[in-house]
Amino acid sequence: MLEFRELRAAYDGVETLHGVSAHLAPGKLTAIIGPNGCGKSTLMKCAVGLMKPSGGEILLNGQPLSVIPEKERARHLSYMPQSRIAPDISVRHLVTHGRYPHLKWGQSLRREDREIVQAAIERVKLGALVNRPVSRLSGGDRQRAYLAMMLAQQTAVMLLDEPTAYLDLSSQFALMELLRALCREGRSVILVLHELALALENLRNIKEKEDAAVLAKNEQLRANLLRSISHDLRTPLTTIIGSTILICCRFSACYISYTIFFICI
Repeated sequence: MLEFRELRAAYDGVETLHGVSAHLAPGKLTAIIGPNGCGKSTLMKCAVGLMKPSGGEILLNGQPLSVIPEKERARHLSYMPQSRIAPDISVRHLVTHGRYPHLKWGQSLRREDREIVQAAIERVKLGALVNRPVSRLSGGDRQRAYLAMMLAQQTAVMLLDEPTAYLDLSSQFALMELLRALCREGRSVILVLHELALALENLRNIKEKEDAAVLAKNEQLRANLLRSISHDLRTPLTTIIGSTILICCRFSACYISYTIFFICI
């Protein structure tokens, strides 16, 4: 379980996270949606320890993230960054990196590790490209290779920054279906999305829906936000309220462009 408590962080000297609080439970798919520069990637980097918050706290399974050793942290948290290199190694070699947090220093892959790696490759349907260098993959196949590495890591919490980038429409829906399946297995999946319609379309596909709670300091802003989403998607407001939890983490008196939304499925 991952939790943010009044989290604050700055990028290039400008504060982008202003007291973010959220509880990300197991078995939930959470989409972080907002405009460029509002702090989505900063939040993800803080969550995995790549950036140090300027205030607040991050808890992983009830423990402060800052006191958990990096290798132990990697057994619980996996992360796909927004920008990914394309190393000149095979797909299989890349995916095996996901097993390193589970090995002792200098230890070779065990039979069970190889089986986990193979299962991850097959789950993202990259079996035919297993020996191809990552540098020679298309953008979409490269995304799937990194996702396979995350699957091989077998963490309870998975964070993905814009995982639908470079994917065509059918691949986007296939990815969302896979992520929902991982949630049904009990994992907590948090992803940054720019496609609001894609996020809400997946919300409507969920059979078990929770009562919604929209937390906002500004009631008029909350009402305007929900009305805007409902109009854009031609979806009854009651449908969105009945299937979505929106937590607005940053507010401006006049502009909605400074808001991060957590949509928990």
